[in-house]
Amino acid sequence: MIDPAFRARAEAALAGVERAEGVRVLLAVESGSRAWGFASRDSDYDVRFVYLRPLADYLSVAPGRDVVEQPVEELLDLSGWDARKALGLLARSNAVALEWLASPVVYRRDPAAVELLSAVARVAAHPPALAYHYDRLTRHAWQAGTGEVRLKSYFYALRPALALWWLRERGTTPPMDLPSLLAGLAVPGEVAAAVEALRGAKAVATETDMVPRQPVLDEFLVETLAVPVLRPPAWDTAPALAAASDAFRRLVLPEG
Repeated sequence: MIDPAFRARAEAALAGVERAEGVRVLLAVESGSRAWGFASRDSDYDVRFVYLRPLADYLSVAPGRDVVEQPVEELLDLSGWDARKALGLLARSNAVALEWLASPVVYRRDPAAVELLSAVARVAAHPPALAYHYDRLTRHAWQAGTGEVRLKSYFYALRPALALWWLRERGTTPPMDLPSLLAGLAVPGEVAAAVEALRGAKAVATETDMVPRQPVLDEFLVETLAVPVLRPPAWDTAPALAAASDAFRRLVLPEG
């Protein structure tokens, strides 16, 4: 899925972040169309990571910056979250944080640290919050109409729409990538065939290419969005926040 030369470049960039920022990368993954399963030939590499600072950095009255971002350079889009930020987002069932843990493309992985993050995710994932997130993504990406539409827009609507299906059918956190979603759902055959045909087209297309409207997919999206998804009421996040705080202490404090 990832060119070996680019993988080496991503690893070098992560090592450069560690040196420049004085941090340790715990997890680094692909978090864009290359991990979602529908990259174009000119898609960026969206490398996302979770990092940990030394203990002394967390003992300041003034909180430090909790993100590391770098300008996009020759298709490399690199940014990361401090572990405390990532854990806080996981505790509130943040879909993006959950997806990072589920990415099929991993550049760097500290097994013990990732298990701590994953344990929080298992406690914290809240299906109604995830359903609202994916419903909003689908509605934002897709609009009914006639004529041509950006090929990219179809996929940016289809992936969250299929995640909604997953939540409705299974009630569990959906996979991040389109192939896994399709494989785990009872999607009508004509829909799956249309998606696969578009995936083949997108692999040789650019990010700005247009395609004619796909009636089968338009109907699928209309039917998916016909089921209303309301913003979920507040839910009890205390157990997840407690698990996140415990995980953060285990990451930061020396053993023993």
